[in-house]
Amino acid sequence: MATKTVAKPKKETHHIARIDIQPDEEHPNRSPTHGWLVRVRRQGQRVGKFFSDKKHGGKENALYEHAIPYRDKLIEEMPEPDDPVRRSAEARSKSGVIGLHLSSKDIGNGTRKPYIQLSWTSEDGRRRSTSFSVEKWGLKRAVWNGCLRLHKERERMGVEDREQDPEKMFAVAYPNILERYREDYEQEPPPPRRPAELDRKMPDMEFDVE
Repeated sequence: MATKTVAKPKKETHHIARIDIQPDEEHPNRSPTHGWLVRVRRQGQRVGKFFSDKKHGGKENALYEHAIPYRDKLIEEMPEPDDPVRRSAEARSKSGVIGLHLSSKDIGNGTRKPYIQLSWTSEDGRRRSTSFSVEKWGLKRAVWNGCLRLHKERERMGVEDREQDPEKMFAVAYPNILERYREDYEQEPPPPRRPAELDRKMPDMEFDVE
């Protein structure tokens, strides 16, 4: 008998993933697992539950009678999604520029590598991000590269805002990020490893944050 395939309309299965795991040559002792995994994340809170086909009346029943109702109830009970405007305001409060801030990555042994993180919304509505290493570029040039990239992406989106010129963004962001760097690392930023002449010239600005 042919196995009936369950249709998965996108609008019905958001926040639901299909799980099908079978033993194979690499994992011969792995237990077969088939079912639907509900996952919802709101404001840093993540909740999930697995509905197996075997325990919930088969593939179709597990989806339509259990997973979807559970997901709908979960979404109704959990907090509202983060407000992107509020998130942008929080990001801006750290550097003075929306979507630009100092971050770090733990590479082991308690060592943190600082970098300038930036994020923006692309034309398709997706959240995009990239970063510039402070160790590679130096703090000032890493901030400058971030401002240039944000300006480029916002121009591509057709955003016209004189306050978002790279020079103005840099003038606002760099003193704040420099102060934050000194507080976090208790030292001055390292000199860049990459030759400065390879990039567009930075604005002739000097900052001294007490």
